[in-house]
Order: sequence, then C-alpha cells, then structure tokens
Amino acid sequence: MQRPTRRVFASLCAASLLASTTSHAAPPSIRNLFGGAKTIADADSLVLEQKDGPWLLLANTYVGTDSKRLAEKTALEIRQDLRMPAFIHKQSFNFTGEAGRDPSTGKTMRYANPHSYEAYAVLVGEYDSPKHKAIESDRAKLAKAQLDIFKNPEEMAKEYNTNTPAATIKTFGAHLFRSRKGRDRNPLANAFITRNPLLKDDYFKRPTVDTFVRQLNEDVDYSLLDAPGNFTVVVRTFSGCSTIEGASNHDKFAPNATRMEIMALMADKMTKALRKKGVEAYQYHDREKSIVTVGTFEQLGESLPDNGFRYAPQIRKLMTDYSALNSPYRHINPGKAGTQYAHHIADIPFDVKPKPVAIPGKR
Repeated sequence: MQRPTRRVFASLCAASLLASTTSHAAPPSIRNLFGGAKTIADADSLVLEQKDGPWLLLANTYVGTDSKRLAEKTALEIRQDLRMPAFIHKQSFNFTGEAGRDPSTGKTMRYANPHSYEAYAVLVGEYDSPKHKAIESDRAKLAKAQLDIFKNPEEMAKEYNTNTPAATIKTFGAHLFRSRKGRDRNPLANAFITRNPLLKDDYFKRPTVDTFVRQLNEDVDYSLLDAPGNFTVVVRTFSGCSTIEGASNHDKFAPNATRMEIMALMADKMTKALRKKGVEAYQYHDREKSIVTVGTFEQLGESLPDNGFRYAPQIRKLMTDYSALNSPYRHINPGKAGTQYAHHIADIPFDVKPKPVAIPGKR
C-alpha cells in the first residue's frame, strides 16, 4: 500500500476545511420547513420518529442496566440547557441461541458468550443533509456542554462498569479515549453525524465520491471503491479528521492530519489481517473517518408484509459474526476490560454493532 503521508493528509484536510467555509449555505433543517412546531423543551415525546432528521448527531449511547432513564435525562438536559432538538432511540441486541451454521462443517454454531441487552442512543439536531452548515457548530456546542448528568459519579457508575459484556467494552473504550493526552472528558465531544435509523435504506441514495475523497483512497490496497456490488457490512469504524483544538478556539474545528493518518493505518492493518484469513475485506477513507468492511452484496434484503424489512441472511450473519460482543473466548472476566475480551483481529476490536451500508460510487 502506498500510504498517504502526514503532509498529504494535512493538506487534504485543510482543503476540505477551506471548501466548507466558502461553500453556499445549506438549506434549513427539516423541522424549520414546517410551521406550528412546538418548542424544543415542550415536545411531547423524546422517542425518535421517522419524521425526525433525516440526519442527526449521535451524541451518546447508554448500554447499562439503567440505560433508558439515563438517555432520557441526557436528552432532556440537552433540550433544556442547549435548546437543541434531542431524541432517544432504543435498540435491542440478542446474542443468544444459534448463530448460524459453520460453512465448512455444516454444524450449528452458538455464541461463545450468550447474552442480550438493550441500548439507548441519544440523537441531537435535525439536518436535511450530512453537510448541513449547522452540524459543525452544533458539534462544538455539544463538546463544550457541561451537563449535570455527567457530573454525577453515581449516575456514571451505572453506565461505566464491568457488570455486563457491553458495559465492559464501553468502559474500556472510554478509558482509552480519556487516557490520551488532550482528550476531552465530555462524552458528547465524540458526537458524529448519522442517519435516522427508522428510515429505510432506499431513502438514502448511493453515496458518490468527490475528488478529495478519491485522492484519499488512491493506491490503497483493497479499496472499497474497487469493490463489486452495491452494499457491504462495516465491521470497524475509526473516527477521523475533525477535532476541537483548545478551549480558546472552541468555536473552530480544524482537521487533525496526525489522527487521520493513524486511523487510516489502523484500517489498513485490520483489512490486511482479515484478507490473510481469506475474508473479503475492504477499507475506505473520507473526511471524517476510516472504515473496514466485509463482503459485497447486490441487495440488502427483502420487504415484509407488515411494512418491515429483513436483511439478507448473509448480511445478518456478518453482522453477528463480526460484532465485538461475539467473542470467540468462552469466558469473560467480569473484573477486567480489554481487547482480549472483545472479538478482534490484529489486536483491534470490531464494532459492537456492524452495519450494512451502500458502497460509494465515483463521480
């Protein structure tokens, strides 16, 4: 792989930042297009609906035993203190029972560490595009927020512990993040743009790649841009380009070439390790992140009679097989947290919840 140098990453990030500051203003958020909306603090429900978004900032995720209440409290504080739209969204994870069949032996496989849990995400803002002009300023606002919930050690002890596999992995990740020099201890500083999970995949068009992103992916081994098919499964996401630099410049975001380069190298390492095991793995880099994906598919799945949707069996299997919680080790030490207790490769853990995405297309 011809790796992009630090200077190249710095110049490309700087170009991206300059372009964003000179572009035309994006359209207003979806909520502002309609009259008669209730004020943020007076909204009837915190629960995310299809009409919200379609793009939002994922501010935090709670996986502890008291996750719903903590998520509700966080969303309410964001509405009341920051005057921003905030919602919660529940997702259930079931890693019990059968986990499919071994393609080589035909034997039924079961989870090494069977368990189930509920997670509640806190989503903030409403944007009609992932490039909406308010996203960066809203991220800065979240990053410097001092919510009461994060100042309460008893509340945080319910979330950051080693009582469950999910909480153990989250606690380990938070420890790594906070131990690095210059890291903000505010969990909301990690907010990133995401789509409304209640909207079907066909709502979002196949993403295109501009010149800047194409340059980041040139001469990269196993580039996702060269992959066949329409969809793939993201098994690892590395945060990317933008960070907040110092309290004195809290209103300005600057591209961090060093972090961008490190994330690209880690994605490359993980992709090649998977390839050595015969896995169809790819890597992809853009302005904010590097990802590792597995598999390629023409279709996501099928629509169900009740207006629901079901992913294709092969996709569901990959989402299960490459979850950080589907560790091949049969015993998790509840008193410790570390990479060895999560499903990983090359000492890099997979995402807790792999997800299918559309493969980007070139412009």
